[in-house]
Amino acid sequence: MDHEEEEIEIPNYFICPISLEIMKDPVTTVSGITYDRQSIVQWLEKVPSCPVTKQPLPVDSDLTPNHMLRRLIQHWCVENATRGVVRIPTPRAPPGKLNIIEEIKNLKKFGQEALRREDTLKKLEVLAMEGERNRRLMCEGGVHKSLISFVVKCTHEEEEEEGEGQSRTKGKLDESLSLLYLIGVPLDEARTILIENDRILESLSLVLNQQDFLNKAYTIVLLRNLTENTSSHIVERLSAEIFKGIIGFLKDVVSSFNRVDPSVTATVEPSNSKVRNKAPSKLDHSVVIKQAVTAALMILLETSSWSRNRTILVDLGAVSELIELEISSTGEKRTTELVLGILSRLCCCADGRAQFLAHRCGIAIVTKRLLRVSAAADDRALSILSTVSKYSPESEVVEEMVSVRTVEKLCLVLRTDCSLSLKEKAKEILRDHFDEWKKFPCVDVTLITKLLSSSPKDLLTEYYSRVGV
Repeated sequence: MDHEEEEIEIPNYFICPISLEIMKDPVTTVSGITYDRQSIVQWLEKVPSCPVTKQPLPVDSDLTPNHMLRRLIQHWCVENATRGVVRIPTPRAPPGKLNIIEEIKNLKKFGQEALRREDTLKKLEVLAMEGERNRRLMCEGGVHKSLISFVVKCTHEEEEEEGEGQSRTKGKLDESLSLLYLIGVPLDEARTILIENDRILESLSLVLNQQDFLNKAYTIVLLRNLTENTSSHIVERLSAEIFKGIIGFLKDVVSSFNRVDPSVTATVEPSNSKVRNKAPSKLDHSVVIKQAVTAALMILLETSSWSRNRTILVDLGAVSELIELEISSTGEKRTTELVLGILSRLCCCADGRAQFLAHRCGIAIVTKRLLRVSAAADDRALSILSTVSKYSPESEVVEEMVSVRTVEKLCLVLRTDCSLSLKEKAKEILRDHFDEWKKFPCVDVTLITKLLSSSPKDLLTEYYSRVGV
């Protein structure tokens, strides 16, 4: 709006109580209050109550279009068109419950053949984008199971087909993975789904090792949904190809952060652009990728509990890629905690420690994160430093710790108000290498001696006096 438009007096009842903007599609809830449809739908997905009356409203609560108010708003817009007000178009009626039931019936009747039809997946995506209510109805109707079976079939057909047939199958695979991301997999069904279809993990592995960046992100989120509450035996025995795909995805993410590889940012858009341009997706791809990174790290953290998986991950270069991810990340607390947690486990094996020390920024980035993120991150950072300093060549580690100011950070841990367990870990590292620290003129040996000889109570008293408490 220009300056002249800002001075127009807008009737209060045209304004949505949530967005505080003119309503484009006014709907009235059972509480009797009228809101803009998009605003109230988004609100109810987070808070199941009326924003004005506080009356409980379920997420699938009926929303009655207020046609009279919409016509008044449109008429007012036309009357003020000369003053810069743009007319609000008549909204399209959103797909409802009956549409979803009809699509579910088609799926049950025709099976995977229904998903092969030109418009089935697009219809389901439109319905899923309308809100949580529709996505819940789809899960209740078993749409996710049909999609997973269809993904398995598409991945194996894509391997066998060539040319135009392969391209069509790839398009269906793209749409299926996107839709699965939208509706998700109920946690209480994941284990049963994996048992009933033993080719799922193999199919997901194939997708993870293809070039489509966005499909990898969808697949990793799906993989996390399927394995989060399943048998530890399945998680323990994930294939090396799945780990390879996850590490490759994280590598692509680092490349996109650093803007080194243009192909990564290019593939953020769906590969089947001709299809997607006709029905543009409302998905925020940056959110998808962020969720996929978290899901990937959670999978790696859980699976790295087993020695067999740690060996595979180290052999795939996971240590180096995780360090690069942490260097390139935007300082997300959860990401840092997960990265440090995985590194602390991978450093339990000799090859993992060797890779950590071989990276020129390994000790430096862990030191930098210490006392800057959270208590959980501090604990994992100190575990890494403790393991590396205890079981790796002493002179190499000590020199690196001095050069990146790890010694100063360890002293700071002892001089700040943090947990006793963290202080004990810091003390242990300082004590074990005390004779080596003395060889470096830049190290304050007097301070280290004082800190090592002081009790936790004395250190805490000194801290409080220093900060004026």
